[in-house]
Amino acid sequence: MNSSLNGSWFYRSFRHDPIVVDQGQVVGEPELAALWSPRGVLLAHTGADGRVAGTLTFAPGVVLEVSGSVAPATDTCLASVTLTGKGLGSVNRIKGFFIPESGHVVGTILCTEHDLLKRPNGTAGPFVLVPISAQ
Repeated sequence: MNSSLNGSWFYRSFRHDPIVVDQGQVVGEPELAALWSPRGVLLAHTGADGRVAGTLTFAPGVVLEVSGSVAPATDTCLASVTLTGKGLGSVNRIKGFFIPESGHVVGTILCTEHDLLKRPNGTAGPFVLVPISAQ
């Protein structure tokens, strides 16, 4: 299993509505997976030390600088990637796992500051990275 982010990837994220719990019960019917980001393109490089650097571009001028690291698989855990995406005042934490036999990375993104689509700080949801060569 290749556990690097070298190359080009399509990125897509989804979000869920805030979950309200009252007396141990979920209130209402919160949306669990709404489209969040438009499709973006991640261009990334993973160094021999597992450090990742790259850019995530959603549109001309809408670019996040991406940095972080890849952790190799162990007997009890899939290979993973932990990233931070920053740009245009937005800060996002990203953690995902390389899915064996698929070439994809799936995980969760959390916006900690200034979501570019005006969602509140703390908005979170799933994301997927698909190698562009797999299209």
